[in-house]
Amino acid sequence: MTIDWLVEISKGIGRFFLHPVFYWAIFLLGMTTFLRIKRERKHFGIKIFGILTEARGTLGISLLSGLVISLIVIGSGFSFPYASVLLWTVVVILASLSMKLSWISPAYTLAATYFLLLMLPDQSLSFLPEEWLQLWESTSIKGVAILLGLLLFVEAILYMNHNDNDSFPESVVGKRGKPIGQHRLKKLAILPIFFLIPGGAIESFASWWPMFSVGGESYGLMAVPALVGYEHLVRGIAPKEASRTLGKTTFILASVVTALAVGSIYVPLLSLVAILVALLGRELSTFIIRFFDQQKNPFFTPRSDGLPVLAVIPGSAADKMGLCVGERIEKVNNRKVDNEDDFYHALQKNRAYCKLEVRDTRGEPRFAQRAMYEGDYYELGLIFVKDHHVYEGVESELYQKDS
Repeated sequence: MTIDWLVEISKGIGRFFLHPVFYWAIFLLGMTTFLRIKRERKHFGIKIFGILTEARGTLGISLLSGLVISLIVIGSGFSFPYASVLLWTVVVILASLSMKLSWISPAYTLAATYFLLLMLPDQSLSFLPEEWLQLWESTSIKGVAILLGLLLFVEAILYMNHNDNDSFPESVVGKRGKPIGQHRLKKLAILPIFFLIPGGAIESFASWWPMFSVGGESYGLMAVPALVGYEHLVRGIAPKEASRTLGKTTFILASVVTALAVGSIYVPLLSLVAILVALLGRELSTFIIRFFDQQKNPFFTPRSDGLPVLAVIPGSAADKMGLCVGERIEKVNNRKVDNEDDFYHALQKNRAYCKLEVRDTRGEPRFAQRAMYEGDYYELGLIFVKDHHVYEGVESELYQKDS
């Protein structure tokens, strides 16, 4: 039996690299990177972040979460036929055609898959194989609801794992015609999750396993690349504060959805309630963060009491000095600064050494200092809101549209 499991695990891993979503995820990352770099060059004249930064820091979370969810799904005896996995695949690809990572949240993709599994078997779709319709009808929608809840926990972890300099800056024209900065919180994780599928060498070892049979007495394993992503635009709230708030609300939502989904094993109607709560809760959390963001003045805007840091170029002198997005530089080499020209001239005062007086995001003062070397980024690798002009072609973007 151990050999059978090892063989099926090997086959399951191989099926992961044959799954179309894996290659679609690579394409999606490539396209989002291209569009983001194009926007950075348009707004700031340089590329700030490297390629595939949207997936940075997700590998460990993806592997560990995928392992835990796989053990729960397989250990509880839920099986998903390949036809249902393929349906989920189509939904994910269609949802991501807009290139906005927020649409591939499991609250949307698995909710849509759930409703399709309810509707498709009841319709006369003569162009589809009869076997597919039967497999869709026999798929455990309770298992889909539980999976949705588990993946929402992963989304919450991604939010809470957001670092100070992880979001992507943009420079736009505000309502008053002045340049302001905004940040796009964006992340994409690819989770390898093993599912039980009909056929294979694994046989049931208990009367309840698999809990929901799809007509086969033996089962195989298939690793499916599950995509979890988010994308939000903030300009009145600090990016880290926004991500923490979204992480807390998503964690609460995941707890409620998972509890309802587990309860559907005994009360089937609760699976539908879980799906609706996930869908509405995800929309509500997005609405709340957007509402509070709009009520505040822009966080990144030129001001007279210091120079707000809009972005830090990775690997730059500023990055090595520990400077963070949202901090405010008040003095450079003992000279007060409130615009880029002042900052640049103060840096030239001592080309061998730099000392900054910084006000952090909690309002506390601190010092940052470092020796200067040949080849260091211009202006230490810091990006500021332009207080004297905006690059030509940067239009006044409507906040509601981008959100």
